[in-house]
Amino acid sequence: MKAKRGWTVLSFFTCFLWNLVLLGAVFYAAGQVLSEMHRWVNPFLVSGTGLPENAQSAFANMNRLLSGLDKYLAPAVFGGGGIITLLLWLTIMFRGRRLADRAAGEASSTPSPKSAPDKAKSKPKAVQAPPPEPASPPFQSAVQMLSILQREGRLIDFLQEDLSAYEDSQIGAAVRSIHQGCKDALTGHVELKPIYQEAEGVSITVPPGFDSRAVRLTGNVTGNPPFKGVLRHRGWRVARIELPKTTAGPKEDLIVAPAEVEVE
Repeated sequence: MKAKRGWTVLSFFTCFLWNLVLLGAVFYAAGQVLSEMHRWVNPFLVSGTGLPENAQSAFANMNRLLSGLDKYLAPAVFGGGGIITLLLWLTIMFRGRRLADRAAGEASSTPSPKSAPDKAKSKPKAVQAPPPEPASPPFQSAVQMLSILQREGRLIDFLQEDLSAYEDSQIGAAVRSIHQGCKDALTGHVELKPIYQEAEGVSITVPPGFDSRAVRLTGNVTGNPPFKGVLRHRGWRVARIELPKTTAGPKEDLIVAPAEVEVE
């Protein structure tokens, strides 16, 4: 309570002093302006015999206006300034109290670290399980398979080669060795089984509720299953896959085949 009262008095005197300085500067500047205007009008009033009547009347009215402004300058400046000071102080008080009440509410809602030290000490520490091993990147298996196909059958070299410069007979002779190497690599690490056991070219029936990932319908597909059609491809599914474990980091897993340098 004392802190709030002290802050109220301090804020009032701060606003009062700053506005008093500002109003004093405004009053001084306005007085100088009026004084200069009096100096400009007085010569015309003293030697106004040579001026037209309209001009003499205008200067006389201006002199009366300036005299009225001199009379009411101080009440207008300091009275209006006092009202502005009071409004400013009330605004600061209102905003300040709201911020103080909000800060006090947040401080009261925050639990003190000393509120329940005994309970924290009485609870036994739970045994933390060891952190799980970081999972392999999702692309690691694919890169490993490419590496195996490159190592056993030079598949990447064959696919990256420009075949337009070779004859068909040369390509056929090279494909035989690549085919055998890639087949050995694939069967050594992946077991594949056909989705349909029937031979390609025979008529089959696709029952209702079929797996759309395993069976792709082509041709004139209308209505609802069952569908009758000709088996054009038996499809493949992976029954088993065994890839060697790697200890390489994520960046090293992106290397499909290392470069080979023969040292002379």
